[in-house]
Amino acid sequence: MSRVVTIRAEPLLRESYTPYGTVIDQSRNPIYCDDGQYFVERLTLHRLPTPMRHINRHFDSVQLFIPAVRTPFLVVVAPPWMSAADFDPTRIKAFVADGYQAFTYAIGTWHIGPRAIDGRPFSLINLQGERSNEVHTEDIDLAARHDTVVQFEVDGRVLNPA
Repeated sequence: MSRVVTIRAEPLLRESYTPYGTVIDQSRNPIYCDDGQYFVERLTLHRLPTPMRHINRHFDSVQLFIPAVRTPFLVVVAPPWMSAADFDPTRIKAFVADGYQAFTYAIGTWHIGPRAIDGRPFSLINLQGERSNEVHTEDIDLAARHDTVVQFEVDGRVLNPA
């Protein structure tokens, strides 16, 4: 049986999120793409169907998400300075975005796609490097490598318990 790590989600605040990216506000927030161009797509996102088993990161561009509907959602990240070899699932952080906040993943920040909290699908606009998923992505299978799955607690309730 896999080890279960439970991460308690906290509000998405600029100060606490800074190591992982930027919470967008009225100031200028530069974005960067190393290889190729950015592409934009509208994503429909769902709740995690099971406890989290994978996490990934991109090395070529900052990734920007803009909510298209005003519903709170979960943002899951881990420090960009951790290598895949030294990845520690207990260092994963979860944040609850209020549904109005745009945010970025910094280059190299471990993450999964934002997820619904209440089970209803929601839409986001995603801006990222066009080649990030082809050649500039590193993925970790937490279940295979660490015999670990991760679940999230939001407002005292565990989402998709193991």
